[in-house]
Amino acid sequence: MTSALSIDPANLASQYTQIERQAKDQILSTQYAKYNNQIKAFTQLKNDLSDFFDALEDYQDPDTGLLTNTASVSSETNMNVTASADAVSGDYDIFVEQLAQAHQIALSFDPSQPLSTDGELAVSLGTDSFSVDLAGLPAGATLTDLASAINNHADNSGVKATLMRSGSETFLVLTSEESGAANTVSTTFTPGADANGANISNAIASQQELTSAQDAIVKLGANSNITVTSTSNQLDNVIDGVSINLTQAQQAGETPIKVSVAQDNEKSVENIQQFVDKFNTLLSSINDNDALKRDVMASGIGRSLRNDFQGEFAGKTLFSIGIEFDRYGKLSIDKGKLEDAIATQPEQLTHMLTGADGLMAKLEQRVEPYTKSYGLINDKKNTLQASLNLVTDKQQRHEYSMEQVYNRYLSQFTQMQITISKLESSMGQF
Repeated sequence: MTSALSIDPANLASQYTQIERQAKDQILSTQYAKYNNQIKAFTQLKNDLSDFFDALEDYQDPDTGLLTNTASVSSETNMNVTASADAVSGDYDIFVEQLAQAHQIALSFDPSQPLSTDGELAVSLGTDSFSVDLAGLPAGATLTDLASAINNHADNSGVKATLMRSGSETFLVLTSEESGAANTVSTTFTPGADANGANISNAIASQQELTSAQDAIVKLGANSNITVTSTSNQLDNVIDGVSINLTQAQQAGETPIKVSVAQDNEKSVENIQQFVDKFNTLLSSINDNDALKRDVMASGIGRSLRNDFQGEFAGKTLFSIGIEFDRYGKLSIDKGKLEDAIATQPEQLTHMLTGADGLMAKLEQRVEPYTKSYGLINDKKNTLQASLNLVTDKQQRHEYSMEQVYNRYLSQFTQMQITISKLESSMGQF
C-alpha cells in the first residue's frame, strides 16, 4: 500500500509536466535552432560576399590587378620603377639630367638680440603669401615663437619653418613642402616702431639659399631631344602604366638608363588561381552549409554566380583561355591555355577579365546588392529574425502554460498526499 511518506508531490508534478510538454518542446526547439542557424549562416554569407566583392575591386585595380607586369632598370642608383597591369611591354631609354628640389633659405640671427615686438613678416611661396604680425606674438617672444607662428598660420600653403644653430648664429630656415622651380620661398619685412626690427631686415638682406628650387628634368630615348620636366621626382605620366621614382642625377656623357617592362606570366597565373580559389570557397560556403544549400535565395546566388561565367567576353569565351568548370562544378584553370593567352594576347585577356564589361565587373554587379547594409541579405535576416521572435514568443507562452500545468499537478499530488496521510492516521487508531 502506498504510504503518504513515499509520495513526493514536487517530483511527481515535474515528471508528469515533462511528459506533457516534451513533444511541443521538441518542435519549438527544432524551429528555434533552424531559424537561429539560418541567421548565423546568412551573417557569415554576407561577410564572405563582402570579402569577395572587395577582392573583385582589387582585381580591377591596375596596381593590384590579375595580370601583372614587371619593370627593371639598368641602374637602380638613379631610379626605381614599378609597372601596373596597364603597362605595355617594351624597353625605354631615359637620361636623368637633374632631380627636382624643394627651395630652402636660411635667415641668420644673433640669439642675444631680442626679437622685434612689432612689424609684419611676409612669407611667399610661389604666387601665395601670408603675413605674421609680430605684435601678436607673446611678450618676450623668441625665434622659436616666430617659427611656430609661421608653421601654424591659417594661410600658410606649404612653408615649414625651423631653427638651426651654428656657433654664435641661429638660423631661421624656411623650406617649401613641395619641390619644383615654381615653389620658391621669399620673405619681406615691414618694420614697426621697435628698432629691433632692423635685425629681421638685415637677416632677409643677407639670407642664404641652402637648396635651389628646381624641376626634375629627364630626356627620353638614347638619341632624342625629347625633354620631360616635373615638379617632383615621381614621374607617373611619362610612360603609361609605369611609375618612375628618380633618386640621383646622371653626369653628362653617361649612358641613358634602360627601363624594361615585361609581362610576369607566373605571377599572373598565380593571381588568377587565387581568384579561382576564392570563388570556389565562396560557392562551398553555400553548398556545404545545411542552413543555406536548401534556401532559395542562397542557392540562387550560387547558380547566378556560375551563370555569370557563360557567354563571351571581348569576343571570346572563358573556356578558350583556360577558365572552366570541372565535372564536379568547381572552377578550375587549364594552365597551358591560360599561359598561352597571357603570353600572346595579354590586352584581350585584360579586357575579358578586368575590363569595363569583363568577368570581374559582371561578378561585382551580381554580388553588390547582397553586401549593402540594407541589402537583400539584410532583408532576409530580418525575415528570419521575425520568425525566430515568433518561436521565442511561443516558447515563453508554452513555458507559462507548463508552469500552470505543473502547479495543477503539484496541487493534485499534494492533496493526494494529505488524503493518504489522513487515511493512514485513521487506520492507525484501530
